[in-house]
Amino acid sequence: MNLPQKKNAQAVPRESVLPDDSVPTRRRISLAIAFPELPREFWSRVETGIDAAILQYRDLGLTVRSVRSKDYDLTDQKQKMLELVDSGEYDAIAISPNDPQEMTDVIDYAVSRNLTVGTFNSDSPLSSRLFYIGCDYRVAGRLAADALCRFVGRKGRVGLIMSYTNLQMQQKVTGFREVIGSYPDVELRAPLKLGPEEDTPFETFAGYFEGLDGLYVASAKLHLIASHLEAAGLAGRVALIGHDMNEDIREGLKRDAITATICQDPFSQGYLIVKSLFEYLSSRKQPAPDEKRIKLELVTKENARYYA
Repeated sequence: MNLPQKKNAQAVPRESVLPDDSVPTRRRISLAIAFPELPREFWSRVETGIDAAILQYRDLGLTVRSVRSKDYDLTDQKQKMLELVDSGEYDAIAISPNDPQEMTDVIDYAVSRNLTVGTFNSDSPLSSRLFYIGCDYRVAGRLAADALCRFVGRKGRVGLIMSYTNLQMQQKVTGFREVIGSYPDVELRAPLKLGPEEDTPFETFAGYFEGLDGLYVASAKLHLIASHLEAAGLAGRVALIGHDMNEDIREGLKRDAITATICQDPFSQGYLIVKSLFEYLSSRKQPAPDEKRIKLELVTKENARYYA
């Protein structure tokens, strides 16, 4: 296997390197951060947080390399992770695992090679990772259910659209079902499960929409579902809630095709994973409990402009 060669600051814009004589008494700390390509706007905001942490800590000897895995490809992410570990260039690796269970062995292998590993956005709780920075997705699902039930007047029929099942999705759906079950006059239709394709045809949804008063999109396809609701003439008639923020979701909120979305502060996820790993490596300081959990915020068209 050809291992990646360490690049200088000119070759890798996200890697900040100081001259050897600029911080003579401080130890160099090198981090690698691995995460998926999609959804692009979400991860671009995570990278903005990563860049802010680099700017804060680079004068203390920090270098960071960001590595994106292809789409949601587990094989590609495993390969990239193994290359990072075997290169011997890094003190720590942060990873947002595409599949938390399947990545457990790879994370454990990294720890066995004396690397510190932190997870963010998506956790791998059965692995030897040191800590997780991210949302409580069970709470995210509960928040979505409570808001949706209120939007439909605490009665009626609601649907659930989900994608491939991983730990994050399981937690969202578990939390959603818990709260829906506490509303006796709200009926939950059997979930519609979608594949990883970005463009799912309208015909997939036409029958599922029929008779719904509200709909929760637990996957990253909120804007797509909103466009299909509009095509069916149901925008504004079916309450629609999901996750994250991008330009398409903002426009959907403006048109009332999307009732609300739950944002998970991607900037802080990127910033805190770098900050936490750097502070642990430099002083063995663990992140405080309130720094590990990212806030969840309900956004409607009235406050969407604050989440650009």
